[in-house]
Amino acid sequence: MRTREFIVCPNCSNVEKFKVFTSGFQIVSQSPELGMRIIESGVLPNLRQTDNYIECQVCLKKSEYDTAIDIGKRYIKEIQSVSKVKFTT
Repeated sequence: MRTREFIVCPNCSNVEKFKVFTSGFQIVSQSPELGMRIIESGVLPNLRQTDNYIECQVCLKKSEYDTAIDIGKRYIKEIQSVSKVKFTT
């Protein structure tokens, strides 16, 4: 399971605070400016091993973990391309 990936909420586009349920449970804070996780709680055992989702701490909705990662990858690519344009002009 990819536990270090940048994630984005597909419902409200939050990029900062999540609860992550995979093989373990963890609370994650991310920095959109840095494009990475800045705080992660210790991993706690997930009682339902088959769970694989995130819970957004802004809209409180659950989303598929893989969907949030895919959106996160596109977000990081977009931020990187905007940063390159800023520095080259």
